[in-house]
Amino acid sequence: MLWKIMKVRPDLDYIIVLGAHVAGTRLSKALLERTRRALRYLEENPETRAVLSGGQGQGEQISEAEAMYRYLTEHGIDGSRLILEDRSTNTKENLDFSLEKIGTLDTSIGIVTNHFHVFRGVAIGRKCGCRQIYPIPARYRTWRLLVYIPREILAIIKDKIVGNL
Repeated sequence: MLWKIMKVRPDLDYIIVLGAHVAGTRLSKALLERTRRALRYLEENPETRAVLSGGQGQGEQISEAEAMYRYLTEHGIDGSRLILEDRSTNTKENLDFSLEKIGTLDTSIGIVTNHFHVFRGVAIGRKCGCRQIYPIPARYRTWRLLVYIPREILAIIKDKIVGNL
């Protein structure tokens, strides 16, 4: 329910859409929900640009960034508003490489990811030096949350230990 009650800040300069698995060229459920949330935000905020963040992993015919780009442009978003970051393989790299693409920390940034992952995404962004960073949670309703939530808790602990948070 967090994704329904959280007030999302409008008119951000950028949003960073964190990648997730692509099956061949098809967005996974998690990535589809993130991309749909990005689409809605971009439609409501026509001056905002998006960094689509995610490399190409095993079993993926295209990068996660490219899969998001295709979806968004097929749904009416002008490709000139979209920046592809296609090197990252984890959340920390998503943020590091996306911030390189943006080129400054003196801008407002939203992190688009599934509701169970938004805390860690924003926390890593803060640790990377973002001063104006805001959560944009996407829904994710599936039995897989029984796996993903405990995994996310362990990832938060790991990221704290290694200094990402």
